[in-house]
Amino acid sequence: MVRYFSQYSPLENVDDDEKLSGDAARLDAEPRPESRTLRLCLTHGILICTTVFSFTLWMGTPPTYLRNDIPTIYSPASVAVEPVIVRFNGTLDFPSIYRAPPSPEVDAVWDRITRDVRPTRMTREEMLKAGTTDLRSKVRYPEKIGGDYMVSLESAHQMHCVNFLRKASWQEFYNSTDRSFQAAPGVLRLHLDHCIEMIRQNIMCNADTTMITWNWVQGHEDPYPNFNTRHRCRNFEKLMDWSVEHAVHIEESEVIRYEDTVDLPRPQPHTS
Repeated sequence: MVRYFSQYSPLENVDDDEKLSGDAARLDAEPRPESRTLRLCLTHGILICTTVFSFTLWMGTPPTYLRNDIPTIYSPASVAVEPVIVRFNGTLDFPSIYRAPPSPEVDAVWDRITRDVRPTRMTREEMLKAGTTDLRSKVRYPEKIGGDYMVSLESAHQMHCVNFLRKASWQEFYNSTDRSFQAAPGVLRLHLDHCIEMIRQNIMCNADTTMITWNWVQGHEDPYPNFNTRHRCRNFEKLMDWSVEHAVHIEESEVIRYEDTVDLPRPQPHTS
């Protein structure tokens, strides 16, 4: 054994070809003892296992853009998320039903994606999983229907705010048909500002990185943006289907306070 170690030279001090030919000469000249053969087999086996293990870890490691991403907040509706590619239509005169003048038909399509999205439920375990720890102030359904916690989709509230701003742009029409516009001027202003602020926060939270190209367009002296861009979206209809399937149908009068309910403190306006 000593003979082999005494003939070893560091890699940087020996030419690769010379080292390989020298090793081959020694192997041809003298057979390895059984203990050395066993040691080499064990060494090679460990090396192979380490390589396979490292490769497996590398393959299982998410790419940087996922590894550095913000963790997703739990929601039972996540099972209904289906990515789709959608091309937005940003043409100024695009005849969308959602931008048409007020009518029963227009109100019906808006109501479908806002008012008709009913509350659903989450269990105590799901609430804790979503990061909600203090449950004493949360509204619970009666025990006869499970006693779970009342929740609703954030997207439904956001769509409500968009719809409310739409109605405000046609306020002369909705003054007599929507109770929100019959409120005191200060209350109406608070409602409008609340919706604008919620939409602002949502847009900044989900900052869209899609690139808008600028083009030379006939009839325009300056470059003009093309808002007809492709986006990776969530299938809204699938989320709507999930909402309908999991909606809790109960009269408002049936929602009661439990004896251990604790009210949240009233929010105080910021002075700064």
